[in-house]
Amino acid sequence: MVTLKQVAQLAEVSEATASLALNGGPVKESTRKRVIASATRLKYVPSRIGRILTTGRTNTIAMVIMTSARYVDTVHETALFYYLVEGVLSVLDQKHFSLRFDVKSHDDRALSTYFEHVVGDRSLDGIIIVPQFLRDYDFLNILRQRSFPYVLLRPARFGDSVNYVDMDNFAGGKAVASLFKSLGCKKVALINGPQTHLDAIERERGFVDGLASEGLTQFAKYYGDFTIPSGSKGMQDILQKFVPDAVFCANDYMAAGAITCLSKKGINVAGDVAVVGYDNHDICLGVVPPLTSVDSHFEKLGQCLAKELLAIIEGEHTSVKRVVDSVLVKRESHLWTPKK
Repeated sequence: MVTLKQVAQLAEVSEATASLALNGGPVKESTRKRVIASATRLKYVPSRIGRILTTGRTNTIAMVIMTSARYVDTVHETALFYYLVEGVLSVLDQKHFSLRFDVKSHDDRALSTYFEHVVGDRSLDGIIIVPQFLRDYDFLNILRQRSFPYVLLRPARFGDSVNYVDMDNFAGGKAVASLFKSLGCKKVALINGPQTHLDAIERERGFVDGLASEGLTQFAKYYGDFTIPSGSKGMQDILQKFVPDAVFCANDYMAAGAITCLSKKGINVAGDVAVVGYDNHDICLGVVPPLTSVDSHFEKLGQCLAKELLAIIEGEHTSVKRVVDSVLVKRESHLWTPKK
């Protein structure tokens, strides 16, 4: 096994200098390049324990997604978070950081203990938290009191007291409303996620604000759980009231369920009813007609979360307030025209 001593000898530096060079320490750039070249030539694999002793860091962060026993676990039931994780990993790989992925329930009595361990056992340099529901987030005090690096996805609504990267669900919902108004839709429906879900709240708020009841003759909404079956069930519930001109589904899975329901009822998607989803996942291209959807840029969000957290870890800044814009991606499912 190649040792650090051998790398240092080849680079003609001391072991201490070689260690600093390989771990981002304060050495001349020319020295760093020489040491890295020597390590590469010898196929040297740095000791993780040695790096921790040298830098005081583990080069590992955690990403924890918060769930609730009251609702379907979308982490396991859908692929909603796949692109988010991909984005995080793409940044961490470049910086030679590792990722620990955790899923924690708000209803876990040991939740505070989990965050105490995150801060106290020194196995992590920082944490990305993905809240989903309007619940108690007192565990954030543990992180803030210990000045432990963290960033949250979504909750700009929590105010300036937290570090966040927000996905601007409000603007996304408003964009869908603007689309329906431009089409001349008068009978509109919303199939949303759980009423306490942060995404569902903001997407509905933006959608309703964008509609502003202008020219609407009928409006209905249904609260599902972001899964395909709940989209189908929601569409059935709405059809018992009236056949809408347009349906906004607060994610693509529910939109797929709604389209399946409409097709079974002999109602033509686009021709009879416009359907728009949210998140712009691969499923948009797997339904007929292809689904118009709001792109949340989940991979970009993951990249932003990782970059901002690493910047805090490196001491480049102490707080994060960033918004990633959403974009409406038009396909065929919204191409509705008023009947003459």
